[in-house]
Amino acid sequence: MVAGAAGSGAIGLSLLFAAPAPAGATSFSVATEQLVVQLDASAEANPASVLAGLPGDPPQLLPGRRWATRLPLLEAAAVATELPSRHGVNYVSPVTPVQLAVAPTGAGAAGTNGWLGHLVARSAEGHNGPVGVGVVPNNPCYNASCGPSKPVVVEDPPLGAGMTIVHPNGQTDFWAIGAPQAWAVTKGSSRIKVAVLDTGVDPTQVQLRHKVIVGPDVCARDRPLCKDPYDANGHGTFVSGLIAAATNDGIGIAGLGWNTKVIDIKVLDDSGNGNTMDEATGIYDAVSMGARVINLSSTNAPCNVNPTACGPNEDQQAAVEYAIAHGVVVVAAAGNYDSASPVYPADYPGVLSVAASTDQGVVDPVNGGPYLDFSDYGGDANIAAPGINVLSTWYDGNYAVESGTSFAAPHVAAAAALVMAADPTLTGPQVATLLLGTATPLAPGGSTIAGGFLDVGAAVQAAKARDVPRALNGYQLVASNGAVYSAGMAAPEGSPKVHHLAAPVVAAVEAPDGLGYWLAAADGGVFALGRGARYFGGKAGSRLPAPVAGMAATPDGRGYWLVTTAGQVFAFGDARAYGSEARPGARVAGMAATPDGRGYWLVTTAGQVLAFGDAHNFGSASALHLAQPVVAVVGTLDGRGYWLVGRDGGVFAFGDARYFGGAAKLKPGQAVVGMALAPGGRGYWLAGAKGEVWAFGSAASGLSADAGAPSSPIVAIAS
Repeated sequence: MVAGAAGSGAIGLSLLFAAPAPAGATSFSVATEQLVVQLDASAEANPASVLAGLPGDPPQLLPGRRWATRLPLLEAAAVATELPSRHGVNYVSPVTPVQLAVAPTGAGAAGTNGWLGHLVARSAEGHNGPVGVGVVPNNPCYNASCGPSKPVVVEDPPLGAGMTIVHPNGQTDFWAIGAPQAWAVTKGSSRIKVAVLDTGVDPTQVQLRHKVIVGPDVCARDRPLCKDPYDANGHGTFVSGLIAAATNDGIGIAGLGWNTKVIDIKVLDDSGNGNTMDEATGIYDAVSMGARVINLSSTNAPCNVNPTACGPNEDQQAAVEYAIAHGVVVVAAAGNYDSASPVYPADYPGVLSVAASTDQGVVDPVNGGPYLDFSDYGGDANIAAPGINVLSTWYDGNYAVESGTSFAAPHVAAAAALVMAADPTLTGPQVATLLLGTATPLAPGGSTIAGGFLDVGAAVQAAKARDVPRALNGYQLVASNGAVYSAGMAAPEGSPKVHHLAAPVVAAVEAPDGLGYWLAAADGGVFALGRGARYFGGKAGSRLPAPVAGMAATPDGRGYWLVTTAGQVFAFGDARAYGSEARPGARVAGMAATPDGRGYWLVTTAGQVLAFGDAHNFGSASALHLAQPVVAVVGTLDGRGYWLVGRDGGVFAFGDARYFGGAAKLKPGQAVVGMALAPGGRGYWLAGAKGEVWAFGSAASGLSADAGAPSSPIVAIAS
């Protein structure tokens, strides 16, 4: 029943919830608040056991085991406080507003006062234009002026409907970020899809025909100005054109993604407003539709603007983490509040937060005055892209010029799609890291951000050359005395700063961003090394019932678990405990977390697999006649399978895990201690206690960890 559509799920459960007022009752207005409840896997089959008795409307089923309910305002706070304590509830999150990330009226406006020509001409200084540099498409507006009628009509929306202007010099934003150099390497792929979660798209726009996959109209269920999936605002069509307008077709503009396609998911209404619930639902829909990149050109307001609806939203953040855990690059506008205060979704960990700049890479330049004084900046924006007087497709069949971080973000989303086309084996985190690593320094004269200016040419060339970010292409070997040996990646982040460990190190896990790692000792001590790994606690000094055997981290890097040989699980940071297997005689060898961090597997030395939270059991090796005990379990990137590793180097694959080989037949002559996945999950390394490493599948062979003869036995390998 609950696996069906939202409406059918709500109807089927309606008798279990508070009934509506009887016919003929006096009507009156009651202030309400909408909440989203996410259930865990244990409650998925019987949601009424958790949600029965809630006041208000019957809950509506949403993607991601989520239920939406609207409650009287006076009761919503009590439900939000009490419901999370019920077994089977992951979170209860209020629904809060989001809106388009368009520059304020007047900021960056083209107008008729010459500012557009002045700014574009100034931003193009230092460029020789597109001719003779890389690939030059034949779209007339790419390398020449456009409007007001020839070759196309260019509108200026901030000045009013139908107002037209001339956009000079061509698409200088694309020249500035190295688009011609990128196109010389790849023109993208129709198999790489970018989900645009926005006001919809006009699929009849001549340069978007056959380039748009019309997805669900998510906001239709709760917003009167969202009655159909098409764009009656213009914003979504503009964003989509920057990414996927037909290129080299002899008309209009070029799209940065060239052959890239867009998935249109409408989450904002015709006025450009929406909410976190619809945006989160759109993210789940985008992942299920195969999007490799998600573009979010919307934000909430910072707390200094709207203190009652600011800050992170648990439902929205869980959806973002779900997408990132499934290998999707999430790109978001940094906001247009001229502030370093956080806005969301841009400020969630792992999101590429995009500031708007001039074509010269200046963010919020002092000499631009109020025309450029809008983009958010500071440590919360990690990359900049052109976002001032950008030219793109418009929803009435014409073209338009707009400014805002809304339009800087799709430059980065399209760049991510080109990088993936150049090397389809790259994972989402690798693509994000590569874009950040190849960005150029910002030009002086404006506000600072945490990162640099987008260089899609350099990023695509690095991807084609398989110059994967070193921090994500290799492994760390960890010895029992805490020594760490790095192979095929950046220099190691160090070893514990202690001369004598109270207990030997037994496990290690890499930080999700590849910029650090955690080590765990047998007594429950935890060591966080590198800027990507924070210390959230440990059990050192506590009386444990058994030694620690394994460790796993949450996908956002803000928490981790420890498990003992007896099966007790301890959660730290944002990690939640979903269960333990504490029983006499148990010999747990290790653990692995699911991609969304809402479950984990434990494996015993006998090969038995124990699944908790949203982890599914795909099989065990306990029925086999094992030559040696199992020492580790490693999950696949999508969470639909796992590998078990034996001390003799035997590998057992379950679910969608592929068997790429094992070391058992090689007679390694040393105990195998663990496995680390290669980029993309299409291979793995096995590590031996004496420091030898065996590569299988796509895992690079011949990497050297400079371990030589390690000073202590190797106990773990992490990647």
